[in-house]
Amino acid sequence: MQLSWEDVSFQYSRYSRPILEDVSLTLSGPGLHEVRGPSGSGKSTVLDLLAGLRAPTSGRVLVDGRRLAAGSPNKAARWRARHVGYAPQAPTLLASLTCAENLELAVNVAGRGLDHAGRARLLERLGMAPFAEALPEELSGGQRQRAAVAQALCSRPELVLMDEPVSALDDANVAVVEDLLREAVETGATVVYCSHRELFGGRASTLLEMGE
Repeated sequence: MQLSWEDVSFQYSRYSRPILEDVSLTLSGPGLHEVRGPSGSGKSTVLDLLAGLRAPTSGRVLVDGRRLAAGSPNKAARWRARHVGYAPQAPTLLASLTCAENLELAVNVAGRGLDHAGRARLLERLGMAPFAEALPEELSGGQRQRAAVAQALCSRPELVLMDEPVSALDDANVAVVEDLLREAVETGATVVYCSHRELFGGRASTLLEMGE
């Protein structure tokens, strides 16, 4: 996948400060990329733009040379379901589904066959196997965060977006998440993340550094 921005600008309204101004960048092929910046600088907005959850105020977002969904929210949603794994800052697990069912839903929406063994291994590595049948309300904050990481990765997406994926995790689980993201890159994924906690020893390529 090649994802490109051409002169992308974004602001929430004409009265708010711009989050981005005439930014051009290209993500091509597998790799680790970090969005850096202080709280409130717009890091989450950048991930939303990459996911097609928001449209730029001006400029173009291209996927493999074509404009992302040509401005259609429905087309953007279908593209996102098939190609993007997104773990937002606040986990979006469906309250009526168990942890395992949330993962199964993500795979089904992506149009891929469910790999039961792979799902079990993913939950096991994240320490979530004992909670596979638990509802989100029965999980702690750290457990919900690990479930969200599993949900984002289980369909083997081409583009992985992680917004503060380890904020509630201890060192051991941070290392597991780092390993899983490295493995995603090794199998061809582009990973973009933002985190107040340094990941990968600060050795990831910096995609975009946000100002105040």
